[in-house]
Amino acid sequence: MPKCKVFKKFLFLLFFLNLMSIHDVFSQTYQPENLPRFDNHPIHFGFILGLNQMNFSLKRKPFNPQVDSVKSIIPHPQQGFQITIISDLRLSNNANIRFYPGLSFGERQLFYQIHYSYDDSTHSVTKRAESAFLDFPILLKYKTDRIVNFRAYILTGVKYSYDLLSQSKKKQVDENIIKVKPHDFTIDGGVGVEFYLEYFKFGIELRTSFGVVNVLKKENTPFAQSIDYLRSKMTWLSFTFE
Repeated sequence: MPKCKVFKKFLFLLFFLNLMSIHDVFSQTYQPENLPRFDNHPIHFGFILGLNQMNFSLKRKPFNPQVDSVKSIIPHPQQGFQITIISDLRLSNNANIRFYPGLSFGERQLFYQIHYSYDDSTHSVTKRAESAFLDFPILLKYKTDRIVNFRAYILTGVKYSYDLLSQSKKKQVDENIIKVKPHDFTIDGGVGVEFYLEYFKFGIELRTSFGVVNVLKKENTPFAQSIDYLRSKMTWLSFTFE
């Protein structure tokens, strides 16, 4: 939980810094335009360094104390990082298609409350799913008109991911982990701001991914059997360099 609070405080700080930067842009409109022909290029490239917060959304099966020892399941987000290449295709002055192939690393956790009938006690158990994703998002970027050296934009699109660390192919039952399938599909949306500097364009982007498929591999363990479906949920804080 403390890590999650630190991440939220970090996001709030960046949001505040963005507001201060936007204020400076509007209060100093006499500044000359940097990279005045940057947006005229039909295709350009760049890269992203960023942080992510990986999580699950889940629906558990109804609790039956006669046959089920799992009282509750709570997803717990964990922080990771990403390295991404930017491929940008210009559609118009206000619209672009973005392709973000890259790698994202992280971990997701599930907190279980387990009831033991032999002594009527309850204990907490944490199950982990480590992931290294090959991500292939395709996003539509709609941006405002340029104001001196500043633009804001929104993003929407879809993403396919392949988990290089997926253990779903292991045949043996392992109660120490939650096995997730390697293939994942998400719907993505986000917002961002970008600043035209002297030699490159710098941006800050906040994006969220919502999984649309059940990634849980069913196994004959109480930890897997108590879940109806398990879907990915991720938040990305990205720093773009173009």
